Amino acid sequence: QEFTNSGGWAAQGNLNVQLSDIGSVNVTAKYIKAGFGGIEQTVAQRTDEDNLDYTITTNVELGRLLPEKAKLNFPMYYSYSKETIKPKYNPFDTDMLLSDALDAMATQKERDSLSSLTNHVEVSKNISFSGVKVNIATRKHPMPYDPANFTFNYSHSQQTIEGQTIVYEHEYNWKGGMNYAWSPNWKPWEPFKNLKGKSKWLDIIKAQNLAYAPQSLTFNTDITRNYYELQERDLESLGTPNSIPATWSQSFFWNRNFQLRWDIFKALHFTFQSGTRAEIEEPYIQVNKDLYPDQYQAWKDSIKHSLLHFGRPLDYSQNVQISYKVPFDKIPVTDWLSADVSYNSNYSWRRGSTREDGTSLGNTINTQRNINVNSKIDLEKIY
Repeated sequence: QEFTNSGGWAAQGNLNVQLSDIGSVNVTAKYIKAGFGGIEQTVAQRTDEDNLDYTITTNVELGRLLPEKAKLNFPMYYSYSKETIKPKYNPFDTDMLLSDALDAMATQKERDSLSSLTNHVEVSKNISFSGVKVNIATRKHPMPYDPANFTFNYSHSQQTIEGQTIVYEHEYNWKGGMNYAWSPNWKPWEPFKNLKGKSKWLDIIKAQNLAYAPQSLTFNTDITRNYYELQERDLESLGTPNSIPATWSQSFFWNRNFQLRWDIFKALHFTFQSGTRAEIEEPYIQVNKDLYPDQYQAWKDSIKHSLLHFGRPLDYSQNVQISYKVPFDKIPVTDWLSADVSYNSNYSWRRGSTREDGTSLGNTINTQRNINVNSKIDLEKIY
């Protein structure tokens, strides 16, 4: 057996550009020509395909493009990568160079068709906006409506594979979310703090207070969607690209979380947490606007209807914590006592599975409650 002893070459490069304090751009590229290999490799072990791989990534703070008074944080990340693998020989006639086979084609359409069968192409795109917010807040005492309380995030990724046994393979991911956090620093109301008198019996009255605002209030929500679609190629029926049924999978979720921490009195602490995971209901159909426009419209209508109803809840959980310190130390006759009471409650609900006929196997509810009382006696104060 004879081998063509024609050598190949390879090259790679990297370029980094710093855009002042706005951001940066990075470009990397690599190319390997058929016939390239190490010195210790035989001719048969050398690569017999051309490989071009390049990636472009950029990080930009878009908020820097506006005046500083705008106080806008708008970081953006974007990346694009593409890898193309082109065999040296025609897979349908391994004795012929692919370039000769393409030159033998009569029309450009035929050449493009053969290229799509022989070349392997992978393309990946990513874009994200993380921590987008306007840093405008009320001085001294933050208000619940301050723009600085809101933070937004969005990301989208797309990966596409084409060529050889695959007509196309797509995977899309979307994620968008909003975070709200308000942490006021308002002082509690203490109406009797300046009450005159040195009697210890007045301590219980002076200690009365009321916090008319919570210590923190947070809420975050995010929506995530994934869609995957694969169309394989029937090599025995190349003229009919859809002869093999396409396969696909999809998921669409909406998560919501809420937390409140409120020390109503200095001795009374209250915390509430809840979380909901919901599914955006969508028909199990191939979401392809170009191939099935009618189905795509039906899918859009279903998504809109489900979003307006906040999705279909899959599970819900909540937790309540309350602690109270009994003010024995503020009363002279009981200052030798101390006691703390805490209450903890958990509740969770999970939707059950659904049969093919639409009937449910039942939901699952779990609840727990715990009450603790701790007390201490200081004998030194008694005697």
